[in-house]
Amino acid sequence: MRLKTILSMALLFQLASTLYAADIGEVTPNATDIQVVSVDPTPEPQEVELKIIFPNNEELKTSWPIHFEARMDGFPVGVDSQFDRAREIAVDKEGQSIHVIIDDKDYFTAYEALFDALDDHDLYYDQKIDFDPPFKLTPGKHVVRMFPCRSYGESVKGSHCFDALVFYYKKKEDTFKVDLSAPYLTYNEPQGSFTANKPILLDFYIQNCVMSRDGYKVRITLDGKIQRTLTIWGPYYIYGLKKGKHTVKLELLDRKNSVVPGPFNSVEKTITVN
Repeated sequence: MRLKTILSMALLFQLASTLYAADIGEVTPNATDIQVVSVDPTPEPQEVELKIIFPNNEELKTSWPIHFEARMDGFPVGVDSQFDRAREIAVDKEGQSIHVIIDDKDYFTAYEALFDALDDHDLYYDQKIDFDPPFKLTPGKHVVRMFPCRSYGESVKGSHCFDALVFYYKKKEDTFKVDLSAPYLTYNEPQGSFTANKPILLDFYIQNCVMSRDGYKVRITLDGKIQRTLTIWGPYYIYGLKKGKHTVKLELLDRKNSVVPGPFNSVEKTITVN
């Protein structure tokens, strides 16, 4: 009986280990100390809502610069995020912001807002954020995506925090194919430069799908050789990247572990560790 019990416990332990490993899948080769570790999401405020007001979806803009406007409730920009994570990873000194991505370019940040109201508990709401893109756009079709982020780059992932739309510049032509009703990935972090003595935040958005062990997944590839398959939508820490330049590639996978078709579902960025 004792041998049976030991064998049963061993099998249970092996099963539990297998299930846990599926959250961050095993990949070879991995002969380094680099780790990708799931961390708890920062507590999110209730009823955060972001909406792109201008331009309108499918609108044709003929003059430059193109002016963008968004409305956001329940999440003040331009203030520090008062959470322990702000002491663990890189922080934007300008504070909380909206991350704006046009097409497949790197995000840029919008900090300045006009506050239309302030309630009895000093909670800002009904903010208007407006800005112009910091780069010129080519004529044709474009996609803008926006979402609020903490001062350390972690995106707020509530059900009304993300917005995206299609617009055109100078000519209304489908210069690339995109379906915003299909599953797609938005790469958020890491971007830019980081210090070698801190973990690096990995953060992304998924739309129109749910991540799970037997459903959609996100695959991260570091420097073209180190891979992990992620099954939980949330923030991660990357440990062990040495000084120098590194590539970070994210891919949205379907239930058969194939890359989901779409212009945003395979993204690679180069970052620098100092």
